[in-house]
Amino acid sequence: MRILSFFFPIFFSTIFSLVAEPVSISANSVVTLSENWTFTTNGVTNPIQVGKGLSLQGILPPVEGYYETQFIYKPSNKPLGIYLDRVQEVDTFIVNGIRLGQTGSVTNDGTYLPNWYYKRLYYIPNHVLKENSTNQLKIEIHFRNKTFQGGLFRRVPIMGNYDKLHEQILIEDGRDFCFIMLFFGIGAYQIFSILLKRQAKTNFYLLLSTLIFVMWRLPLLNISYTYTDFTFFFWLKVFFTSQTLLPVSIFLFSYSLFQNKLSLKERLLVLFLITIAFVQTWNIELPTRILLLRIWEFSLLFIVFFILRAVIRAARAKRTEAYFLSIGFICICFGATFDIIIDVTSGKNIYLTQYGFLILMILSGVAISYRNAKNETELSILTKDLEIRVRERTIELREKNQDLEQDLFFASQLQSYLLPKNHPNTKGIRIHTTYLPMRQVGGDLYDWVELDENRLILLIADVAGHGVPAAFVSSMVKVQFRESTKSIHSPKLILEHMNQALTSLVSRYFITACCALVDTKENTIIFSTAGHPNPIIFNKIQKRFEFMKIKGPIIGWKESFTFVEWKHQMQKGDRYFFFTDGVTEARAENKLFGEGKILDLLEKGKDKDIKSLSQEIVVQITKYSEAELKDDVTFFFVDII
Repeated sequence: MRILSFFFPIFFSTIFSLVAEPVSISANSVVTLSENWTFTTNGVTNPIQVGKGLSLQGILPPVEGYYETQFIYKPSNKPLGIYLDRVQEVDTFIVNGIRLGQTGSVTNDGTYLPNWYYKRLYYIPNHVLKENSTNQLKIEIHFRNKTFQGGLFRRVPIMGNYDKLHEQILIEDGRDFCFIMLFFGIGAYQIFSILLKRQAKTNFYLLLSTLIFVMWRLPLLNISYTYTDFTFFFWLKVFFTSQTLLPVSIFLFSYSLFQNKLSLKERLLVLFLITIAFVQTWNIELPTRILLLRIWEFSLLFIVFFILRAVIRAARAKRTEAYFLSIGFICICFGATFDIIIDVTSGKNIYLTQYGFLILMILSGVAISYRNAKNETELSILTKDLEIRVRERTIELREKNQDLEQDLFFASQLQSYLLPKNHPNTKGIRIHTTYLPMRQVGGDLYDWVELDENRLILLIADVAGHGVPAAFVSSMVKVQFRESTKSIHSPKLILEHMNQALTSLVSRYFITACCALVDTKENTIIFSTAGHPNPIIFNKIQKRFEFMKIKGPIIGWKESFTFVEWKHQMQKGDRYFFFTDGVTEARAENKLFGEGKILDLLEKGKDKDIKSLSQEIVVQITKYSEAELKDDVTFFFVDII
């Protein structure tokens, strides 16, 4: 009976795992994949927990194996992805036998190139998926570092909408980046204090601490790998070097604040830690680097002892700032202690030390403020004087603001006069235009020039920026367009002439533009573009809308840029839609209106007249933007009749 009682739970758990349904996945949401995982290494397959290190589950390095599970894909028109967080140390992501991504590598000659800082987000294209059927998900792992936990150790994988998963990484990076920028602000304050020679030595060490903290945190941001060419091993050196130096700078800051001199033992400790930091900048093996980290963690006990002793001595001397700073140092000590314990036991670094460091920075400001409390009376007088000046300045600004509003109204009226009002007399076409500036004036522009009764040159342009400066540049664009078309009738050459004329004048305001020559006699339209959104065409024969596939450099960057032309054969019933990026990039809650919605509106309104359809597009964009445009919106239709 004892044998049966032992084997029955195992038997039933095995049967349950075999019949458990794979989780259903759709790109409309995100799902946590926590169940039904196996891990295979050395030909042996066993159930395993994800989000818990391999070492903690008895699988010790070196390991070359793979996680595997199944899921049922419910088709959706949205992108699908999986978020694994950080993985130790090299991984390859495979779906249905097709490799879709890899971080780190093991080269053919056996060179091991790990990367455990980078957060893994892999895109899963629809063509590798089996719709409404079981799909195999496989994650190959190379894990060699004996001091780490290994594998999928930080969190349970999340699968679903790729955009939402990418947004999650951006939020995580954004949160950490804001924390880094907060320390940059603290550092900037110390620079001013140093320049003012107010406790310059103390402020210098505090500035050094903030800068080292920033360098310590940068390797943990995905943007450090995405937007730089530095390798993982470079960021590895930065991380370990900065981490080693951070307690040294805090130690020196505390001693300079309390005006204590370093004894021989304390000097030797600082020299020892600086030596470890220096060695961390070398190209050393990972086990050696981790060994140095463990030595550094042990030496923190001495750092904590000396700092606490300095705080206690200052408190006994009844130095008020010691009471403030002791709380910050205690928070750092607790944070560092917990960080080390969590790192050693689970590998899931949560960096509590940074919050203790933030508390210390805040309390340092409190201590400095307390020292300056004796000047409160003088500050109160200055404040009252400032209030009087603010009231006077407010009245003055209110008057100037009224003048500015009047000037802006005049500018908007003037800009509206620059835009064509009358329909061109060109035979065989019908045009309807729409112009909605984000403010009273904007940087968008459209214009046309009639060459004869059968030929018309069209231009739509968008100046980077908004408001009066962009409007002023757009007026220069119009002047150059009109000037160019006096002798040039090729869209390509018109853009080149405009680029040469404007580059030296508007170097800070880049311009996108699309120029087209409509010839109703030859039934052709010739396009040339300068980095502008591609126009959309409705083909009467094919009865569908499509983007013109044209491209070219922007105006205002280099005078030497050249442009190219595309010719399209026109037919009666064709419809062309020219627009600026304000149409597709209308925003609501950080989501773009997008090209898809424009295509849907054009498709639904293909039988409407272009005036009614234009009004419908304006209504939809305004509604989507919650009645507040985030950019200038300009577009026009050209119907071939």
